[in-house]
Amino acid sequence: MSNPGEILPAVARDWVGTHFGFDSSVEISQDEGYLAKPAGVFVTIRTRGGELRGCRGTINSTCDNVIEETRQMALSSALEDTRFEPVRVHELENLTYEVSVLHEPEPAESLAEFDPFRYGIIVRDRNGRRALMLPNVDGLDTVQRQYDATCRKGGIDPQGPVELERFQVDKFVET
Repeated sequence: MSNPGEILPAVARDWVGTHFGFDSSVEISQDEGYLAKPAGVFVTIRTRGGELRGCRGTINSTCDNVIEETRQMALSSALEDTRFEPVRVHELENLTYEVSVLHEPEPAESLAEFDPFRYGIIVRDRNGRRALMLPNVDGLDTVQRQYDATCRKGGIDPQGPVELERFQVDKFVET
């Protein structure tokens, strides 16, 4: 593997499998610099047909390293995404995993600083609501679409005063 992060989709799959009683089969060298650092992580689970089955994540790390963050978000995506019923054991073979490791968010003054293919977006309003959208999401091919979808997701008025942040990700997709 050219980047140690390429193992992360297998880590996500493996950890969801262990929840259902399957033996862990992924061996990880924790001393890898990239995998040993803390970072926000999103795990996206889809059916092999491309249908979203779960997506959950953290902006800021809650675990000591990317491996543990991936494991926690894999289980959260599989079992706690309130948009979907929890994943069931008979579905496991038909699922694919994608892991996005977030770079540190940076403030943005306006939407002119965004590219929906390169940057994810975080929107905060004055009422404390916050919403995030990963970069390069199907159907969100303009900055305005990405912004509007993020505001809808968080129940944020897109015309109201907001704070913006942008971030990049290292995206690893199961092959």
